[in-house]
Amino acid sequence: MTERKLRKFLLELWISKRYLKPRGKEGFFSVITLISFLGISSSVAVLVVVMSVMNGFRTELINKIVNINGHILIYPMQQEGIKDVKSIQQILKETKEVVESMPMIEAQVLAMGESQSSGALLRGIPPNDISKINIISSNIISGKDNLSNDGVVIGSRLASSLGISVGDNITLMSPRGISSPFGTIPRSYSYDVSGIFEIGMTDYDSSVIFINISLAQEFLNLGNVAGVIQVFVDNPDKSISYREKIDDDLSEYNVIIRDWTQTNANLREMLLVERNVMFLIFSLLLIITGLNIISGLIILVKDRSKEISILRAMGMNKLSIARLFVYTGAKIGFFATIVGLFIGILVSVYVEEIRLFIMSVLDITLFNPEVLYLITMPSEIHIPEVISIALLSFILSIVSTIYPAVRSVSKDPAEALRND
Repeated sequence: MTERKLRKFLLELWISKRYLKPRGKEGFFSVITLISFLGISSSVAVLVVVMSVMNGFRTELINKIVNINGHILIYPMQQEGIKDVKSIQQILKETKEVVESMPMIEAQVLAMGESQSSGALLRGIPPNDISKINIISSNIISGKDNLSNDGVVIGSRLASSLGISVGDNITLMSPRGISSPFGTIPRSYSYDVSGIFEIGMTDYDSSVIFINISLAQEFLNLGNVAGVIQVFVDNPDKSISYREKIDDDLSEYNVIIRDWTQTNANLREMLLVERNVMFLIFSLLLIITGLNIISGLIILVKDRSKEISILRAMGMNKLSIARLFVYTGAKIGFFATIVGLFIGILVSVYVEEIRLFIMSVLDITLFNPEVLYLITMPSEIHIPEVISIALLSFILSIVSTIYPAVRSVSKDPAEALRND
């Protein structure tokens, strides 16, 4: 019985293979088949590339934001700032999940070069702690990550817009000024640029200035307080559980604790929604391409009606006849999906090189860093996602064959032979 079923299966495969090699009068079917093949493979490739770029963009953006801002942030409940910085840091130091903690003061300032000015975000941290922010210390493109001796470290795009380099002076002006009979006079100080960093995010490269926290306190006319304490943990994915533990340890202090999933909730939701919408849109391409398979197989059924009638007259049952067209459509979908996956994965791996090549040849801007925050096009291939795309494509290809397969056995064989 098993051998008989195997022979029957091989016969059906052989006949379906012959159906994919159309005769002269079936030239239109071959065109439809080619269009279906190209449509499925291109849709799969585009879907793989788009989802890989979206994954890479999300991962790169979140990682850089988290690594520069901290995994857990401790804010004061009062406007005066955090006064018990050392005692809080001592408690954090005794928490095994905490890798590093650092106090920080943050304020908006006006940065001025010799002839240009720009808004900037001043961040005051302990001078030795800047080397512990790996995303900054490992991306110094000029000078050193040195905050001693009135030195500051600024972003590359900010340095470019102000026309300054390492060793030049940068003047900072604060709205927290000095009261006088004539009103509030803004505070203004000059500092030496000791280093320039470039992390690849335009928001930070074009605005952030790191300075010694004691200089920031003096410049902003604050006491010995911190605006926030950044906490870096051993596993950012467990920040929620770590936050709860730290919250219990610091219950006696007037502080509010937030993890990175809370501080970046809107961004994460936006990226997730955008990713899902893109998946839905490009999945519709596969459905549209499936219509080509339906139309192609309907034409094939019509052209092969005589052969189908002969096969049924010879004893082949309806289910076997229907399976012929299911196998034909499945073959188109299977090989088109494989080709699409290969092209999609290949493009995803070299997407940045392809972008640079197109930009150099066509002299156009793709992936504008001013709009999309990152200066390179990231890509991250998720294997489960690729498998899902392949299964979706293959299933849609098979579903597309159901109607033509049913139609192939709807006619009475004797009547079909009589009409032919």
